[in-house]
Formats: sequence, C-alpha cells, structure tokens
Amino acid sequence: MDNIVLHLTEGCNLRCKYCFMKPGEQKMTEEIAFAAMDAVFASSKNYVRVLFYGGEPLLEESLLRKVVEYISNIETSLTVYLGVVTNGTLLNEDFLEYAKEHNIIIAVSYDGLQNNDNRVNENDCALLDINKIKDKITKYKLYSSSVITPKNVNIFSDNIFHLYNLGFRHMNLFLDYSASWNVKHVEILRREYEKIAGEYVKWIQNNDKASINKIDDMISCYLSDFELSKTKVRRDMAYSIATNGNIYPYAGAVGNQNLLLGNVISGIDWNKIEKINNFGFVKGCESCPLNQACVSAIGNIITDDLKPVALPIACHGYKIAFDTADWIVNKLSDLNNLNHNS
Repeated sequence: MDNIVLHLTEGCNLRCKYCFMKPGEQKMTEEIAFAAMDAVFASSKNYVRVLFYGGEPLLEESLLRKVVEYISNIETSLTVYLGVVTNGTLLNEDFLEYAKEHNIIIAVSYDGLQNNDNRVNENDCALLDINKIKDKITKYKLYSSSVITPKNVNIFSDNIFHLYNLGFRHMNLFLDYSASWNVKHVEILRREYEKIAGEYVKWIQNNDKASINKIDDMISCYLSDFELSKTKVRRDMAYSIATNGNIYPYAGAVGNQNLLLGNVISGIDWNKIEKINNFGFVKGCESCPLNQACVSAIGNIITDDLKPVALPIACHGYKIAFDTADWIVNKLSDLNNLNHNS
C-alpha cells in the first residue's frame, strides 16, 4: 500500500451534488492515523504517497499537521509525497505557508464556470469565491481538481481556459463515472479535447509549465512506448483508509463491506490486497492496443467479488486522451521539423 487516501473526517461544509462520499460526523483519531502510517511505510518499497481527504480535510487541520509531523519522524529511505484535496473554503495564509514549507501539494476542488451549480452547501448556497483566492493560486502553485459530467462536458474546454486564466498550471481532471453518459456526450468530450489540444501545443512551445493530468499521462505513455504506464497504473490504485481505520481499494468503495480489506488497528487482509495489486487486464481489454496505458483496462472499479471491471466512459475517456496526446506529439514534431528546415 504505497499510495493511500487518508480520510481525516466524514464532515464537510459542502454537499456537492455528485459527491460519492456520504457526509457524517465520524473523525479519525491520532491512533488510527499513526497506525495507518506505520502500515503504509512498512509495506512500501519505493515511495509513499499520502493524500489527505474527507469530507473536507481542513476541518481536521490539527490532525493533518500531527500526521505530517509523525511522518517526518519516521526513519525511511522512501520518497514521500504529500497532498491534500480541499474545497478551498477554509484555505488561509497560515495553512498555505505550512503546506509550502512541508512540500504538501494543495488541490482545490473547482469545476470552473459552473462550479456553483454543483459545489454548494446544504442550503444550496455556494461558499467558494474563487476570486478571493486567485492571488494565492499562482503564489502557492495550487492545483485544480475538476469533475467532468454530462452536464458540463459541453463547456469542458472553456473551463480549462478559465482555470488557466485564473493561474492554475496543474489541472487534474476526473470523469464522473456514476453519471449517465451516452454516445452524444462522448462525441462532445472528443470535440472539447480537440479544442484544448491546439492551446496545449502553444503552452509546451512557450515552456509555460501548464499541464492537464490526463493529457500529460498519455503523452508520457506515448513517448515511452508504454514503458512508464505500469507505474502510472499502480499509482492510480489509491487505497482509502476510512475514519475508523477500515481499508478499501479506492475512495468510492468506502463503506462497502464486500470490499473491506481489513483495518489498520485490528488487522489487514494482505491476501486481498495482493490479489488487487496483481489484477490482470479486465476481460475484453486484453487485446486493446492501449491497455498498458489505461487504468480502466486494469480495473478502476472493483466488483463485490474482488474482480476488476472497466466502465465504458472510462474506456472512452482514455482513448480520447491518448488520441489527443498523439496529435499533440506529432504536431510538435512537425513544428520542430519546420523550424529546423527553416
């Protein structure tokens, strides 16, 4: 378990309409958090990646800091990556400086132009005014974390350019797998990626350091002939540790007793984790030319009987992202050849 999501609390000050986490009142204790770190560091071989999550993790900022301190006192040769996903409503200068000092990547959950349609509180009111933290986006190199749904896919490219203009240079995209996607939505998704591709080429040419996770991952796979893809796939298997210490294969599985992999206090079922870590390709994905570059092909969703399954929209999403990467790489190659010949 080298890559984990640590759920510090079930509490949240928002009630985002597509959120898969059920709000509650349970909070993680120091005992559970520290036991989780002991288990992760003991089982990891090359690196440890800890993502602080919730609910809204900054509701438990004190515990977050204690976990970071605990990690700093662990004697290890492993490379450690720390991150937090927050809705941004509780961000303040003090925590931003703390995160900068401890190399904690901060990702702000923000969907763009229609953000306030989905990310609202229990009274259906939006709490995040992105303009109030705009100056902090560049200063602290904040990441964005955006969800693409059938309802906003038609302005996907506009949202990307909006994020870029706000100062975000690391943009993480996630498809809403729980939504009802159809063929028309997939066509729109491809069209929107095509709109982004041209600007992406300009960003690379200008050494703008702007990146979109889905496109960058696929460019890396493309250029390496998939040699990097297995690492990418394993990194995406982020085990979730719930507030009570229960372990699940991913955040969306939290609370599903059929996918329970043990508990950091009472004991971990390493046989189940070993099985998950060694999944082969999903049935039907074995012959796909992109299977080694696609998390969906290795099983981004796991059934109750611990078998991997690929969701159609995930499959389409990776294919479109790879086609976009293919176009970008070849466009840059053509431009470089043109400049060289000139």
